[in-house]
Amino acid sequence: MPPRAEAPSAANSEDAPDIPKKDELLDSLTKGLALLRLYASGVEHLTMQEVAEQLDVTRAAARRLLLTLAHNGYLAQQGRQFTLTPKVMDLGYAYFASMNLPQLARPFLQALCAEVGESCSIGMLDGDSVVLVAREEPRQLLRVDMAIGRRMPAYAHSLGRVLLAGLDDAALAAYLASADLRKLTPFTITSRPALARKLAQVRADGWCTLVSELADGFAGVSVPLHDQTGKVVAGLGLSMVLGSRDQGHLETHYLPPLRTAAEKIEGILRAR
Repeated sequence: MPPRAEAPSAANSEDAPDIPKKDELLDSLTKGLALLRLYASGVEHLTMQEVAEQLDVTRAAARRLLLTLAHNGYLAQQGRQFTLTPKVMDLGYAYFASMNLPQLARPFLQALCAEVGESCSIGMLDGDSVVLVAREEPRQLLRVDMAIGRRMPAYAHSLGRVLLAGLDDAALAAYLASADLRKLTPFTITSRPALARKLAQVRADGWCTLVSELADGFAGVSVPLHDQTGKVVAGLGLSMVLGSRDQGHLETHYLPPLRTAAEKIEGILRAR
């Protein structure tokens, strides 16, 4: 009988975590990162003595850390004090630039959903459709069932309308000339001139409120999201069962927090 093969140990398994040995770590880099975290706590400036005390290192070590970061442009020296420079933003830029919009916006969607108690979505224009790319649902029995990836006719959804209103004149004219405008409810706008007027109003207002056009008894309020160039790249919206509320109520109660969340997301987009 051949000898039984031994099971791979954690040390030679490909799935085992790669735990570095102490002599494989750069203590100076660890101290340098710890120094940057001191500034992240809200400290505006530090001296060599303060760094030595905070990091439990000698003054000579603190001096080398500070001068190294200053030499590389991350700190500026003013007498005995060292302050951060804007270059530290470079350390996080690659991370934020690699993230996509749903990832960046998720914390703000979650906060908005918790604040207003309604479904929050981000949508992007794809041809004649608006596609949901991010979604947060409140904890309630009655929800608007719209999953990420769902496509809806842009002309009949508040997210779609803020995106259409963000198109340049030529692209919008091409859409209006070719779009298949169907009567989804008795309230759906299907007249091209009437839709053009609505989109012009959305462009002027900077938001869209839509009631019972996609589904009778449901409403939506949306605002555009702009990138660093000012281009509309997505829409942020709330969707809800209308109930006894009217359009005025929706705009009064939901538009302010929606705009605030949009401003925060746009701030991240502009920093990318």
